[in-house]
Amino acid sequence: MERALYKVRLTGESGSTLEVGDLVSTGEVCAFRYANTYRKLSSSFAIDPINLPTQKNSHETNKVLFGVFEDSLPDGWGRALMGRALNLSHAQQSPHLLLQYLDHKAIGAISYERLEGNHPEERYQESINSIDELVQAATAFERGELQDSAMLQRLFRSAGSSGGAHPKVNVIGEDESLKIVKFSSVRDIYDVVGLEAACLDLARMAGMKVPEFKVLELSKTKVLCLDRFDRTEDGCRHMISMQSLLNVTGYYHSSYVQMADVIRTVSRVPADDLQALFKQMIFNAVIGNTDDHLKNFSLYYRDGYCLTPAYDLLPDVNQRATHTLSFCNNDVGPYRSEATGNLAARFKMATSTAEKIVDEVVEIVATNWPGVCSNYGVPADQIQYFNSYIERQRKKLEK
Repeated sequence: MERALYKVRLTGESGSTLEVGDLVSTGEVCAFRYANTYRKLSSSFAIDPINLPTQKNSHETNKVLFGVFEDSLPDGWGRALMGRALNLSHAQQSPHLLLQYLDHKAIGAISYERLEGNHPEERYQESINSIDELVQAATAFERGELQDSAMLQRLFRSAGSSGGAHPKVNVIGEDESLKIVKFSSVRDIYDVVGLEAACLDLARMAGMKVPEFKVLELSKTKVLCLDRFDRTEDGCRHMISMQSLLNVTGYYHSSYVQMADVIRTVSRVPADDLQALFKQMIFNAVIGNTDDHLKNFSLYYRDGYCLTPAYDLLPDVNQRATHTLSFCNNDVGPYRSEATGNLAARFKMATSTAEKIVDEVVEIVATNWPGVCSNYGVPADQIQYFNSYIERQRKKLEK
């Protein structure tokens, strides 16, 4: 397996860049060493406060990469696009080799310079006026019909490190800030753009922090345009996923309680973040967001670590039936007694506080689901289909 050595840098909120340390991976084992100059800074912080503390200079793992570095890479659709656009063999698509192809649009604040034959960074940016072209190219790519090599490169460079199950690109908005634009996959059977917009709106109504967003109507479809909360006016905010903090290889065998334990350990505002996570847990249970895996929860650094705004909120569009994360001892959503009892206790939350959150979230979602979905153009049959699930969850959680 090919060895890769990188200089790891961190871009701050002001736009200034610091050398954080050196990363080396053979594809089987990985080591990271903080730079002494970084550790001596009064403003320095651990890029992974649990697994890479700055109190220790060097760290090793029997994994391809430490999780915080793998967080920089795309999943699913984005990784397939990277492999095709760069004509990479299977061996060349090992995570430790893909880091060299990331540019300034990568998630979070970490950047990488490969010290042996580094791939040059291309500061290429599409404007919001290019969305229609990019959507059409993404559709052709998914269908295996994209033959235009120049368009393939544009699509890849605009995707950056974004891209899970659904196509996403980064564009410069009218306000000159970086936006992430999400659109439907050719495999979708539901209006995922309208449904996600509705879920974000309902979450905001329930008092949850969500990114600013809007739905844009294109010639043949609609897309969801979101502000990137890992960006500031001049720079970036460092992010790390719960998968990385919990140091697990797969994100399908964990629980909300484990995430609460992480928050108590590293959050700058643990009481606020525990309440926010509890509210998101109840919201996910009510709408049936079964794709609630550990990469869909992150902390970012803002003079200390805190929970990011909620993202990737959707009902059960993949018809999984069970949640990825467990609610203590079940994966189909808690009953009221469990939510306000055992779960509240594990979140160090008073029963009365938990009851108030449950009641508010259930009432807001159940009451407003049909109208909000309709506002975003979700077809009536889909509104009713998911509303039936919400009503079942309501009965489990109401007094």
